[in-house]
Amino acid sequence: MNHSELSRVSVILNPKAGQGRLLSNWNEVLTELKSRFSDVQVFETTEPGEGASFVKQLYKQTDVIIAAGGDGTVHEIAEALLSLDGNKPAFGILPGGTCNDFSRALGMNQNPVNAASQLSEKKIRCIDIGEFDGHFFTNFWGIGLITHVSKSIDPNTKERFGRLSYYLSAAKSMQTWEPFEISIQSKEFQFHGKAAMFLAVNGPFTGGIRPFFPDTDIQDGKLDCLLIEEPSISFIWDVLQNRLSDTSVEGQGYHYFQSSEIQIRTAPHQLIDCDGEREHETPSVVKCLQQKLSVLTGDVSF
Repeated sequence: MNHSELSRVSVILNPKAGQGRLLSNWNEVLTELKSRFSDVQVFETTEPGEGASFVKQLYKQTDVIIAAGGDGTVHEIAEALLSLDGNKPAFGILPGGTCNDFSRALGMNQNPVNAASQLSEKKIRCIDIGEFDGHFFTNFWGIGLITHVSKSIDPNTKERFGRLSYYLSAAKSMQTWEPFEISIQSKEFQFHGKAAMFLAVNGPFTGGIRPFFPDTDIQDGKLDCLLIEEPSISFIWDVLQNRLSDTSVEGQGYHYFQSSEIQIRTAPHQLIDCDGEREHETPSVVKCLQQKLSVLTGDVSF
């Protein structure tokens, strides 16, 4: 798709994201978008699932679909877009939530007006997407401690402390968390034993910072995977201080590998956290679909 072909834009806006922070500068956001796109339409969501419905209604008559909201909005709209057959519009993000993890992976400025200016530059790239059991994810797939943490986060704490809320909750969760049995099969790595958490990620950010995978490549056709066997306060503390800058080195109690397909079985079944959404359970087959989605990116080199 040439830049000149990107003229019609549909913005799907969640006005409640981040306690409505997108709305405070919304006129400036629209001014930036209209400076380079000839047709800009805005569709506001009023309930979960409506964003996906808009995608199905709009995709044949637009060149770009922009998700304006937090990580939940981004996940819903991206998955709806990826579920379509045939040619798809390009995808863009106007970050408006607390952590905005995948927008950071795309190099988007966290100020919505500046992000709109970046989108207007029409820098387009094809990026990898995660897939599991017929569902899609942009940023991460996880079981164990990360699911336990995200379930326990108080919404008010999340808004007040942002990214730190995830790790405050992690510290509390570690006092009660019980490891589970896990079997992992991939070409690159096999494991059977007890674990506290398993992550397969496409983007480098979790909770707004790069704690686990600072060098993740979203065009290499592989997911970066981290298995933690026994969580410890010292291990989480190392993560918080970003000491895992060299993820190729294994430490005691954790394993890092990359793979394009991973089979996961657990006992008991584990609730899956997929980009913050928790609707499915193991067993699961997780795959990386290389350069599956065309996106508008910010100031980032691929």
